[in-house]
Amino acid sequence: MKNTFQIGDYVMSKYGKTKIERIELCEKAGEKYGVEVDKMFTNLLDRVIIDLENGHWSYGTEVELVDERVS
Repeated sequence: MKNTFQIGDYVMSKYGKTKIERIELCEKAGEKYGVEVDKMFTNLLDRVIIDLENGHWSYGTEVELVDERVS
């Protein structure tokens, strides 16, 4: 499993499979706003907000990275 995720990666969320459109790194877990980044380590998922291509957003802990070839 890869140890980073980035804009354009596919994730499975409570809204279905979609791509990451934006990532924000927050100072503390659970915050709503942070600094925009293009790439992040998976061990920091608890500190990120992810905007999804389908118009929703999720905390990093609410998504699972998936292989883009998976249907």
